[in-house]
Amino acid sequence: MIATFARSNAGEALRRRCLSRSGVIITIGLVCVVLLALPGVAVATKSLDELFLVIDGIHRVLTGQVPSRDFHTTLGPLAYYGPATGYALTGSYGAAMPVAMALFTACMTVIASHVLGSRLHPFLAIVFSAFLLLILAAPMNLGEAVTALSFSMFYNRIGWVALALLLLLYLRPRSAVRHQMLLDAVCATVLTVSMIYLRLTYGLVALGFLLFMITDSRQRSWTALALAVIAALVLIVELLWGGSSTYVRDAWQEMLGRDNFGTELQRLLEAGVAHLADLLLLSLIAGLALWRRWRLRDFVFFLFCSIAGLWLLSHNVQRWGIISIHAAAAVAAERLLREMDDTADGGEGAFANVSGVKLYFLAFMLPTILHCGMALVLHAGAATVRAGQAVELPHMTSMRLADLWTGGDFGSSRWYLSTVEDGLSLLDRQDEPVGRLAVAGSVDVFSAALDLPRSNSGLNDLRWQNVGDDDFARPARTLADADTVIFRNPGDAPVGPAADYLAYVTANFSKVEESQHWILFRRNLPDAGLK
Repeated sequence: MIATFARSNAGEALRRRCLSRSGVIITIGLVCVVLLALPGVAVATKSLDELFLVIDGIHRVLTGQVPSRDFHTTLGPLAYYGPATGYALTGSYGAAMPVAMALFTACMTVIASHVLGSRLHPFLAIVFSAFLLLILAAPMNLGEAVTALSFSMFYNRIGWVALALLLLLYLRPRSAVRHQMLLDAVCATVLTVSMIYLRLTYGLVALGFLLFMITDSRQRSWTALALAVIAALVLIVELLWGGSSTYVRDAWQEMLGRDNFGTELQRLLEAGVAHLADLLLLSLIAGLALWRRWRLRDFVFFLFCSIAGLWLLSHNVQRWGIISIHAAAAVAAERLLREMDDTADGGEGAFANVSGVKLYFLAFMLPTILHCGMALVLHAGAATVRAGQAVELPHMTSMRLADLWTGGDFGSSRWYLSTVEDGLSLLDRQDEPVGRLAVAGSVDVFSAALDLPRSNSGLNDLRWQNVGDDDFARPARTLADADTVIFRNPGDAPVGPAADYLAYVTANFSKVEESQHWILFRRNLPDAGLK
């Protein structure tokens, strides 16, 4: 009876500790959500064209277009419907991205409270949750300066954080809670499906990890259940969506065709050199964990996190930020702490002790925590005081372009905004209805600003550097149903896609007016030659 009472007290104490760390994780997530969503304004200091590309995606979804069915894109539907949900909740293009990222952050907070709370030492769980949630919430591309605020390529931050949480499921729970297997399967399913329909590269790594987890007999049940549910959800989504084959083909073509920085091996080596310090820090703590107790599975896991992370980074427009390395470091630190807990004398030695492992892990995570935390607070402050200049476009005045000691980035963004205003003025001067608009050579922000029907161009981005030589990228396809084309002025000697598009537009459209940065064309009438 005494033993039963003792076990009951021990179980109650464990539940209190789990609730305590989960409460701290949820508090961190709520602070991030409030700082993002409450001001209701998006502030950017660079990459304004990328933010407008997100706005264009929102407008496409709102006008009934479906990603990978009505237009080609290498991103999954979640990268479009997520921001569109932010717009649906706020009715503002400026608040759409902050609110959408706040929703993603809230979702990841709930998952982190279970995954990290059940598998990591309380200190590690709190530090790593702050690390991940601040990366997700901070409106900046990983590897950029604190002042380089931008919501561009937001999907990479979501993908890294989702992957890191999934990788932490490699650890067996410190002590199983009620419905542990079911909760693990739900978390793994949500994380993996999110990555698959956000960007396929992350989804492939996630599926590879789950297949590896099948080999763990003690965690095989939740892994098998998650894989079965994922397969069922993919089939259901395909029945409702019908764009899976196009999505996979476009993403695969992008993976095969990325030769900007040389071959695949060269890109991996470049990423490895750029992350040499992180890899060395991981090697130290992982090597110590393997030295204390050799496990082949742990060695394979650390290797998988490093190689998969390098491969992912080689397919991102991102200078730093292989977050799977940090996830592997969290697993190694947890292994060391568990070994010390399981040893009668504490297992501490000259090379490792509990305080040393905690401080080492904190030192590894703290620079990014501070960096992203400052960026999030800076954005919240700038949005609250309405810093910078408003984007003076219809429906977009709640977006701000600010100069936060960003020098050339702000200057280039302000110049780009002036070209957009020039194009908008050109369209406003037209007496005849614009009809279905296509924008060649730039991001289409005009359709969203003027609430115009979208041309079903087949491509989501007609900037020249993103127009390939595929059949669906030819002007006869992308401009097939456009009534009006606003063409970014290519200068006197256009080359490449600009020359091909200009030749097609000149042959099939009539020039209406020209400004400093744009040329406006209207489609020729079928009987124009008879008049």
